[in-house]
Amino acid sequence: MKVFPFAVLAALLPISLFAQKTDEDTYDPKTEKVYRVNPWVSGGVGVGGMLISTIGIDRLREKEGFTLDELNALNRDDVPGFDRYGLSRDPEKREASEEVSDYIFNASILLPLTLFTHKKFRKDWLDITTLYIEAHALSGNTYAWTPLGPTFNDRIRPVAYYPEVDFGLRSQGNSRNSFFSGHVSTTAVGTFFFAKVLSDYNPQWTGGQRALAFGLASIPPIFAGVQRVRALKHFPSDSVAGLAVGAFFGIMTPQIHKNWQRKHRTRLSVGGSYGDGAGSGGLVLTF
Repeated sequence: MKVFPFAVLAALLPISLFAQKTDEDTYDPKTEKVYRVNPWVSGGVGVGGMLISTIGIDRLREKEGFTLDELNALNRDDVPGFDRYGLSRDPEKREASEEVSDYIFNASILLPLTLFTHKKFRKDWLDITTLYIEAHALSGNTYAWTPLGPTFNDRIRPVAYYPEVDFGLRSQGNSRNSFFSGHVSTTAVGTFFFAKVLSDYNPQWTGGQRALAFGLASIPPIFAGVQRVRALKHFPSDSVAGLAVGAFFGIMTPQIHKNWQRKHRTRLSVGGSYGDGAGSGGLVLTF
């Protein structure tokens, strides 16, 4: 698996662009909205998209299964060299690795909710929650319905290549849904969305601090990806693709709404002064 770290690095290179401090970061989250969100539009996209993606994912599990002859005819040499790491795992450790990946998956989904322990984020809880649901909906539908996902790709999971694994598991139609990893993409949405919101609400951060935040955000989905390979659910390239998709939507969903807010920038401030026995006060609206 020597190539795997380099593939992950290549998938994460675009993220470095968001670790740079730019002129648009001269705003104050205490007095200005960070994101411009229409709750009816984004909420509709999020909730409706989640329902549609759930339908699509359920449909994927109904693919036609394998016969014993089809499984016996599978040739490991047909798998690209980079992905053959997924064909040399210990099947006895499959269930333990799958369980670990599920823990990471569930924890990452809940991670952004911890933002609301701080009042800085609580005041915008509706905007942030709406964007988070929207990000998951976009990622989920990319998996369920687009040419990138298993609707158009019948890639066979590694487990089908292991004769020592129970035939019932290997022969399931779900074994045709290897590309890309939905577990990894969902994990990446959670962790990268968390890092992105943290970064956006701290415009004073340096480029190094932002790079650290995004670097830490990459650890859970990378670890989940390794565990999904060990669980015989995916090949390494499936995990890398899932990481790239999840990171993209975790970052770009809030970024688009941030750009929208910067173009419709408003700020209300209160000011006053006193001199020569007279005082004055007023409101200033900046837009």
